[in-house]
Parts: sequence; structure tokens; C-alpha cells
Amino acid sequence: MKCLHGKPAAYSTTSNGSFWFCGQNPTCNFFCAEDEGYMYEKAITAWRCAEQPHPRCDEQHKLAKMCVVKDLMRVNYGRPFFVCGDKTKPCSFWMWGDVQPLAKPEWRHGLPCVVCKVKKECLNKDRLFFSCPNDKESSCRFFEWAPDEQLGFFQSVNVSLFSNGP
Repeated sequence: MKCLHGKPAAYSTTSNGSFWFCGQNPTCNFFCAEDEGYMYEKAITAWRCAEQPHPRCDEQHKLAKMCVVKDLMRVNYGRPFFVCGDKTKPCSFWMWGDVQPLAKPEWRHGLPCVVCKVKKECLNKDRLFFSCPNDKESSCRFFEWAPDEQLGFFQSVNVSLFSNGP
């Protein structure tokens, strides 16, 4: 088993069971129970295939901790995701670990557009679109649908949810 650094993970056994963990300094926050080893190896492979750097949470500035969806009844079973790696005061950071970020267009302000999701009940419910990143008063009202072929690679972090969107 290798940690997220790509180095051999340390192995230990306690009264609570056996597990692998990152033995590097600084740590990559890797932790895996022995009976979940195969699932984590597949999740790490999926994360490496996405060619994404190890994420850091914006609030704590620490390397995020990789987790895996373990519920067999979930459609995302075995899928990797990252959460805040701070053990004492974790923030709300969360992102999928096997996706590529959605390329956001820049608009007149020189800032990347925000990704929004249609929330109202209509034909376009749950469809993603780009809009001006400025607040309502200074918005240029830019709007563009996100390409459908990129929806599978959408990274669901800081998505603006519009109840009265398009």
C-alpha cells in the first residue's frame, strides 16, 4: 500500500485493528483500515488518473484527507473524495477526488466565471451554467451554459445554487 505521496505507507496494529497510514513528514493525511485496503488502492488510482494535485482546504491551508464512499447502497460506492485534514477544527472543505476541474471562462472583469446550478423545477433542473462572478448590483449579467460533455468532470466545490435561475 502506498500513501498519497506515492511512498510505502506505514502499517500498524492496535487493539482496534490493523491499518496503513502516511509515515512521511509532513503527512499527506492518508489513513486506511486493513479491510478497506483494496477499495483505497482503487480510489488512489482513480485520483492519480485525474492528474489533480493533492488539494488543500482554503480555510486551514492543510493537505486534505482522502476518504472513500463506503456505503454499498450509494451510486458512488468506492469513489474517492477529500475533506479538511485538520483533526481539531475541520472546516467544511469537500471535493471529489477523481474529477478534473471544469474550465471556467473569463469574462469582461478578468475574473473566472462562477459555476451555478439550476434549482427550480423545469426542463433544465440541475443543469450547470456560468455567470458573472460579481454581486447582483455590479453584475454584467453574463450567462453561458456549461458544456454537457464536461458535466461528468464537474468539481462540486463552492457551487452557487440559484432558486430563480434560468
